[in-house]
Amino acid sequence: MKRYLSTFFKAVVSIFFVYLVARNVDVSAIGSIFKNVSIPFLLWILFMEFLVTVLIAFRWYLILYDFKEKWSFFEIWKLSLIGLYFNILLPTGSGGDAVKIIYLTRNQQERLKLGTSVVFDRFIGSSTIVFMAILGIFFYSRYLPEKLKITITGLLVLVLVVWVIILSDRFAAFIGSLFPSIIRDKLRAFYNHLRDYGINFPILLKVIIASMIVQILSVYVQYLSAILVSQTKMTMPFPLFFVFIPIIWLSAAVPSLGGLGIREYGYLFFFGPYLGKDTAIALSLINLLLIFFQAFLGAIAFLFFRSKHQVSE
Repeated sequence: MKRYLSTFFKAVVSIFFVYLVARNVDVSAIGSIFKNVSIPFLLWILFMEFLVTVLIAFRWYLILYDFKEKWSFFEIWKLSLIGLYFNILLPTGSGGDAVKIIYLTRNQQERLKLGTSVVFDRFIGSSTIVFMAILGIFFYSRYLPEKLKITITGLLVLVLVVWVIILSDRFAAFIGSLFPSIIRDKLRAFYNHLRDYGINFPILLKVIIASMIVQILSVYVQYLSAILVSQTKMTMPFPLFFVFIPIIWLSAAVPSLGGLGIREYGYLFFFGPYLGKDTAIALSLINLLLIFFQAFLGAIAFLFFRSKHQVSE
């Protein structure tokens, strides 16, 4: 019953934000924008998005350094695509992570450590997104509202606190003491694995560099998409994308149907004043196309996925 109520609530949230976007839609204007879209340019954007999926998998593969003899990069890439597929299929923006954990830990001895790699990979991605947003604020602070700057700064503080927990046993012990003993015992094992990933500095440095490349390329794809749908010369500064896009991505964590509606409203809210409402909505639709493109690749991987672990079974 709770699950159905949760899904219903998420659907209501998504429908509400879709309604807010739909109120601003000029169908003829949107149709005119897409009628003039360059197909070769769109295909190039899809190819760049394909590279993003490869780099996302490579970042996770680096985290799983201790298991490289058990899992090949190709298998990790397929699991990443499957996760992207289930992010769309399930009514949450992180449902794909749960599916990746299920596949990754099936019939494995170090299940918790393997599963923790998915959480750590997600945290690394969030950390670099917030860091890029802070850099964007640094260069374009005078153009941004105070509430947005405060929000991103708050996210940075939260990320830094988590890093301190990972890297400091004393601080982690203090935080753990705030939980009941039953929960604390379960968290201790999870934290130990999380810390193992965090203190492996040679690997961590590679992971952070890979994550920065992922995020920069992802934001650049959004920038190219804005150029694609802009009917006039696109004059919006590229660094502003590093501020707005991370906030839009992070908004997908709000309870909804995989961020549907909230994400599109974010494009309208942040990019509308710079690109115009019609172009901002068209940009959100291109982003939705990219998400479904990732899901399509994930669906293919899901249909044909068969790891060597399954073969040995």
